[in-house]
Amino acid sequence: MPYFDHPVTLSGQWIRLVPLDPSHAPGLRVAARDPEVGRYLLHRPGTTPEEMQSLIAQIQSAERAGHVRAFTTLRQSDGHPIGMTNFLNIDPENRSVEIGGTWLDSAFWRTPYNTEAKYLMLRHAFETERVHRVSLQTNFKNERSQRAIARLGAVREAVFRDDKLLSDGSFRTSVVYGILESEWPAVKANLEAMLARPWTASASRSPGDSESPGVPGR
Repeated sequence: MPYFDHPVTLSGQWIRLVPLDPSHAPGLRVAARDPEVGRYLLHRPGTTPEEMQSLIAQIQSAERAGHVRAFTTLRQSDGHPIGMTNFLNIDPENRSVEIGGTWLDSAFWRTPYNTEAKYLMLRHAFETERVHRVSLQTNFKNERSQRAIARLGAVREAVFRDDKLLSDGSFRTSVVYGILESEWPAVKANLEAMLARPWTASASRSPGDSESPGVPGR
């Protein structure tokens, strides 16, 4: 059966996930201006227009090969690009997929935005694509990201030592988490409870405003 075979838009209260497009590059470059955004990422968004366009071209090449379904994260209030996320390692034979390559403008860390993005992607994966398993990975050094993934309700499953060669020649150790379809109802209820909590910080601030500490994506 078809499996993540066509672009989709996933909409929530705070954000909208739309198919990644080269026209998003200028806004994404602004969103990635803080060096902390790319600190733990396998593929950093870069600081120049050429670097951002190169990243988008690389992701879209993998998308055409059927391995990736890529999204730009837009702020719902004004449609401004504030980050990126992907379905990776799409595996129809084993009904599995990974959520990764995720990053968010640091001005929106510790907001409902990343939680809602994960909720929308997990709901689509389990309820529309009917996957059996969703995995997530993060850098072993990124303890904040590990705590954030655990809060979603994902189960920590493994540590892969020095499994990723980085552009600087060093190796990354990855921590792997998983969610099974039998676990999705409880994870869904947990995420919906998290998103139902009052949040009154300045959700209308623009990229480039004062930043707050938070948890970058994988």
